[in-house]
Amino acid sequence: MLAERIEAIWQQLHAMPEPAFCEVRTAAFLAQRLRQAGYEVQEHVGIHDGKPATGVVGVLDSGRPGPVAALRSDMDCLMFRQEDGSERGIHACGHDAHMAMVLAAAEDLAAQGIERGKVKIIFQPAEEIGKGALCLLEAGVLDDVDYLFGIHLMSSQMAGSGQAIATVRWTACTLIRAVIEGVPAHGSKPHLGVNAIDAGAAVVNAVNALHTDPLLCGNVKTTSFVAGGGSLNSICAKAELGFDLRSTSNEEMGQLRQRVMDVITGTAAVYGAKASAEIVGTCPASSFDSTMAAIAREAIIAELGQEGLVDSAATTVGEDFNFYAMYKPQLQIGFIGLGCDLHPGLHDPDMSFVHNDMVHGCRILQKMLRRVLDK
Repeated sequence: MLAERIEAIWQQLHAMPEPAFCEVRTAAFLAQRLRQAGYEVQEHVGIHDGKPATGVVGVLDSGRPGPVAALRSDMDCLMFRQEDGSERGIHACGHDAHMAMVLAAAEDLAAQGIERGKVKIIFQPAEEIGKGALCLLEAGVLDDVDYLFGIHLMSSQMAGSGQAIATVRWTACTLIRAVIEGVPAHGSKPHLGVNAIDAGAAVVNAVNALHTDPLLCGNVKTTSFVAGGGSLNSICAKAELGFDLRSTSNEEMGQLRQRVMDVITGTAAVYGAKASAEIVGTCPASSFDSTMAAIAREAIIAELGQEGLVDSAATTVGEDFNFYAMYKPQLQIGFIGLGCDLHPGLHDPDMSFVHNDMVHGCRILQKMLRRVLDK
């Protein structure tokens, strides 16, 4: 049964979580399954830090002219710090479920055969750090693709079990890391030093004072502040800060990103400290294809009935899938959100969902793919 096969795939993938660009066992497992299903498989797709990346691409060729339709899934897990200070990988964003649905759909498509064109199955690394899609774009994976489909588990606030969202409106996001360097000194002689904590606190307040257009639902917040840890009577010489930026507008995100970088360096300088800032991850807001949205609605209704359709929903979450539309505007893209009673939320180490809903996601993807191949 499909439900049992998807669950077995999920169990295997869930048991071997690997972070961005380290999805070695995951990629090997997926590549093996695709080969067994009859796909021509390419491993180590993409380049990261001058070395082959972990992308996997499978191609099913009918041998007859026609469109190239692709299914994409992300592969990487999230890392969570434990009480003992170590880090543990957990699939808390549903990427294990995404892989299970796409792989099962790929196996069924190969077993049933396709009449014309090609099917590409794309397993993408490093979605969580916003670099995986760019890696595969640079490798030319999407150069011959006409249609691209994706899927994501959604929180229960957006869709419940037995529902799916035809159009998910993703938000642009940027993650920035800053390092502030002061001058160490003895606590009895603070005038001889530059306190990185003072400078860091001023940076936080200055960043928090930035305002965005309220009609665009933008915001910026401090998400990390690490400093001190040494002697209590020593002036702190270094602080590390993290910032999360969001906007529904790609144009505003570009402006906001530059303003935050300027505020970090400028405010630190006022306190006599030096600051450096780098973007560690970014992804654009989503764009929409009305034709593909209609195909998604048809597929969802065919699988779940009219009552299972959520036509459109907005989220403040980012998704690097949106790079594909940004850099390949000729692509026709469909990306659905799958309801599955997901609690308590994405990126929570205790995240859980109704596993049987993966069957619906798998079938919806197949229906969408068949729809464009049979045109």
